[in-house]
Amino acid sequence: MKFYTFGIQRTCTNLAKATVLINFWCEYGNVNDFGHWSWKHSPDAEQATANLNQSTPVIFCYKKPISWVEGLKKNDVDFINKYGLAKYEDYTDPELIIKNSLFSWSLPKALDIWISFHIDWIKYLHRCNYVIMRQHEMTEQPLVIDVLSKIQYRLGLVKKMPNWTIIDRYVNHGGRIEENLYKDKEKTLSEKQVQYIQNKIPKEIIKFYEE
Repeated sequence: MKFYTFGIQRTCTNLAKATVLINFWCEYGNVNDFGHWSWKHSPDAEQATANLNQSTPVIFCYKKPISWVEGLKKNDVDFINKYGLAKYEDYTDPELIIKNSLFSWSLPKALDIWISFHIDWIKYLHRCNYVIMRQHEMTEQPLVIDVLSKIQYRLGLVKKMPNWTIIDRYVNHGGRIEENLYKDKEKTLSEKQVQYIQNKIPKEIIKFYEE
């Protein structure tokens, strides 16, 4: 059976793909081309889901907004360039400018993109048979077992082995499992930046994806 994964950048879509393929008899359906309807980071949920049906298995990858910004800060050049985050108005609050080794970029602009992406997918996820794979659940027992069970029974994917295989290491863009253990614990945002994120994100998004 063919399955698809979708999610904004830095939401562990590579980990999701590897986890599903190692545990289930299935085929990955996405095309790695940002112009294709099935690009895993597609912000156009209407177009993507128009090519699916209500029985199509979809894994939607989600990362809590504070952790997502922390991930961007570590150095996501492609996302920063694609959405022009390094180009921001002079009046932007300097305390809301995120800095890493390569760029200074706008936290407000990044969150606008994050919000727009997730609202669009809320509108259209009902068109397919989906499970939300929350990043923090994929690295903690027994939460990861619950996610895999939902994929098995809700999406109808056939399990390969009696026991689940859990990936606790980084998975790169090519799908290779690396040696480094996965960790997402480092906190580098200021208190003001964290407060801004918490106040900015609509409660409807949090309710849909986190509850």
